[in-house]
Amino acid sequence: MKRRSSNPSISIPAPAKINLFLSVGGKREDGFHELVTVLVKLDLCDLITLEPTGEREEIICRCIDDDSLSGDRNLASQAVRAWREATGDDQGVSITIKKRIPIMAGLGGGSSDASATLGALNKMHGNKLSPRELSEVAARLGSDCPAFLVQGGCVAGGRGEKVRALDQKAGDRLAGRRIFLLKPPIGFSTREVYVRFADAGDNDSWSGKDMMKVVRDWEDSDLEIGELTRNDLQAVVFEKYPFMPAMFEILNRQFGSNPLMSGSGSCCFVAVSEAASFDQFALLVRESWGEEAFVFEARIRP
Repeated sequence: MKRRSSNPSISIPAPAKINLFLSVGGKREDGFHELVTVLVKLDLCDLITLEPTGEREEIICRCIDDDSLSGDRNLASQAVRAWREATGDDQGVSITIKKRIPIMAGLGGGSSDASATLGALNKMHGNKLSPRELSEVAARLGSDCPAFLVQGGCVAGGRGEKVRALDQKAGDRLAGRRIFLLKPPIGFSTREVYVRFADAGDNDSWSGKDMMKVVRDWEDSDLEIGELTRNDLQAVVFEKYPFMPAMFEILNRQFGSNPLMSGSGSCCFVAVSEAASFDQFALLVRESWGEEAFVFEARIRP
């Protein structure tokens, strides 16, 4: 028999992210790569709703826009199990996900959904885990999950789990900036992109300390996004998919700004002025990549 729960339902946005800076080092003994990244969240969000079911150990996960993402394999379901292991609480919960963030895009949609679920579940049950404990649970789910528990932009190191908030001045400089997103009709496998990067083997001189200094110097300056942007994974993707650099050249000529791939792709972004025409941008992208290409006008969240 199901028991009535006193905990109300909670709805929370799960924002997409873009990597303004992604420098990748060699592979570690655990199979992950060392990296340094600066990421910001966008106003492109999934919506996560949690509701207690009153049935012990029950987890219902439903993605209302794509049923293939429903069920136990969804990272949000795994987030509930991880939280239960950490707290010993096994109260039933129903998760409803309204998807807006494309999958296999390098926008962190699955990780954001999982982190939003963790945060909402913890709040629903009286914050049984501290922020630090919650971040540790998130790190076990995925390398970029802890970043979504940090308000606003952040800097991450290690395999992505060592996270700090972006300097306030830099965060203020970025908040509200206009970003155009573009994604081809295909998605990229994160694992495949990293394998290609490792096979290229040209990062022997990489230094995480040096890369962190690059980021800190940018934070302390008044320089714009374009003075920071970097993605070490982009070259191996361009080699396999020449339609990507071809599109970048078109956008650079039109908008005077260099596009960048986010994470391991396939979504890319370009920071634009307030005068830039989104309709013209969308037309250019779809003329090259087809009508199924994803385009979106976003703002960086504070």
